[in-house]
Amino acid sequence: MEQLQRHRVWLIGDSGYPNLSWLLTPVRNHRTRAEERYNEAHGWTRRVIERTFGLLKARFRCMHMTGGSLMYSPKKVCQIIVACCMLHNLALRRQVPFLQEDGPEGGVVAAVEPVESEEEEDDVDNTDNRDTVIQQYFQ
Repeated sequence: MEQLQRHRVWLIGDSGYPNLSWLLTPVRNHRTRAEERYNEAHGWTRRVIERTFGLLKARFRCMHMTGGSLMYSPKKVCQIIVACCMLHNLALRRQVPFLQEDGPEGGVVAAVEPVESEEEEDDVDNTDNRDTVIQQYFQ
């Protein structure tokens, strides 16, 4: 990810993650309207991603903890996730319904909001990229 920064590529993460140069996290205790707008856009984007994960976990039990979870190398896990996304899109185009299983694990898996970090303040040393994004896109 550090090599991709020059191409303006970042990951987004919730506030439970540390501030890293390649990871955009929410601003705790926002002080400006631009920071507030950034947090709103960040939250909206994360909710879309969490819903997507929930749908994929519902369709492909291997991606959900009750299905065993993916115990492979990170590279292999990425390949499996991409394959699941492609198969999910194909299933949507062909109107293949989700299989409903009996029991509490059946149906669509709800996305669980992550636990917030106990840290009170941002790690000021690693917020430069986030501040640049806020200044360029949310002023």
